[in-house]
Amino acid sequence: MHTFATVQEFVRFRTVTYYTLKREGAISTETDDFLYRMEQEAGYRSQLRKLIKWFKIIGDDIDGASFGLFRQEGLCVALPPQGRYLGGTIDLRLYCHWVSENIIILYNGGIKTARAAQDCPNISRHFYNAQSWTKQLLGIGIERNGRMITNLEELYIKY
Repeated sequence: MHTFATVQEFVRFRTVTYYTLKREGAISTETDDFLYRMEQEAGYRSQLRKLIKWFKIIGDDIDGASFGLFRQEGLCVALPPQGRYLGGTIDLRLYCHWVSENIIILYNGGIKTARAAQDCPNISRHFYNAQSWTKQLLGIGIERNGRMITNLEELYIKY
């Protein structure tokens, strides 16, 4: 028996609306889970603050979320951008689906401890889920108007 997830709005900024996934019966969204877990990691709170600041920078930028600001990770992308944008290395990875300059779907992630995401015990599951979810969403097709997804009620995917 499969569990399903829906896409829902997470936070809206001037130029970009971030969406996330919520599994059937879950209390929190994928992105809420990521933020909560990373807040519990005392040694990574500073990196988490930088990542959250980056959401706002991208969200309020007049040009929106340029694809080049994200790390290409197979079918999906990840935040944070390369270190040159943030002034240092950040070990956190948050997987996403880049829909347009105005719409980003945030998934989940963790602390990357291996060179390749697939080899990291902390994030490999999130990496593979992000690949699957992005593939499903590409198959369904996301309809949009500016920074709004207009077919949210159709975006049910296997969890």
